[in-house]
Amino acid sequence: GNMAWADWEDEEHLSLHWEGMESCGRGDTVGMLLNLDEGTLTVYKNSRHLGVMKDGLSGSYCWYATVNEDDMVTIKRGIPPNIDNTMST
Repeated sequence: GNMAWADWEDEEHLSLHWEGMESCGRGDTVGMLLNLDEGTLTVYKNSRHLGVMKDGLSGSYCWYATVNEDDMVTIKRGIPPNIDNTMST
């Protein structure tokens, strides 16, 4: 989906598109991998790499997700998919 971000000082960006962005449907699982060493937020859908949603990240973070009325969000730790799109064991 779309991305929005702010730097909490003077810059705010709403409804941005990012390379690899796809819509989601019923039963899809979306994973987000925050890499603090590289400053990136990478997105996966159904264990398939979609792309880097945001780069250049540093400092403190506060994030949230919005969904439609009948959708659900669960936040949990996990193992990211391997580069070859198979799940790690």
